[in-house]
Amino acid sequence: MKLPLPEIEFELTAYQYEMMGFPGLKQGEPVSVVLDAGVLLPDVSAESWFTVQKEALPSRFVRVAPAHYAFAGQIREAELVNEDDEQTAVLQVDCGVVKLRVTCAPLADGRLPYGTWETRYLSGIGHVQGIFEDEFRTAIGQPTNLTLWSFQRLVLAPGDIHFGQWHETPDLLPQPLHHDRVIVTARVHRNGSGLGTS
Repeated sequence: MKLPLPEIEFELTAYQYEMMGFPGLKQGEPVSVVLDAGVLLPDVSAESWFTVQKEALPSRFVRVAPAHYAFAGQIREAELVNEDDEQTAVLQVDCGVVKLRVTCAPLADGRLPYGTWETRYLSGIGHVQGIFEDEFRTAIGQPTNLTLWSFQRLVLAPGDIHFGQWHETPDLLPQPLHHDRVIVTARVHRNGSGLGTS
């Protein structure tokens, strides 16, 4: 008996869609994206935060709000950067269902929490974006293979009669998003990374 494919959500930003050339996207289309939780702070009172530890954590990727996930897993890749006496780290975290890229900000003293490197375990919460066209200066980030399922578009155009309303559609038109926000629901391929069948 085949188990259903896990569903995930991510935001497709207006900038990413523009970089893609406004291709138009539709239900059932296979894509490969880097899932990125953005910049996380080492402060649990922040909206997006992280904590690191040596002891093993079970892999988790749990939706807590639209395109927001609580996550935990092992750090598989790390790139540490020292600029202007401040440390940052770009990490790939194995969350089981997906590999998540995160950028870790330093503590108030400019240093990362001890142990922010490969083989350690990271947990936290972040807003996940799908990166189709990558402009990062790092090689960290393994694409996840997905099948697009639906698009939820939050209308934010000033003066629009539908301002502040979500609309779900099976496709995304080949036109700029402008002010609107788009949350994509997709199904993770069984093999996760590398193009394959679902």
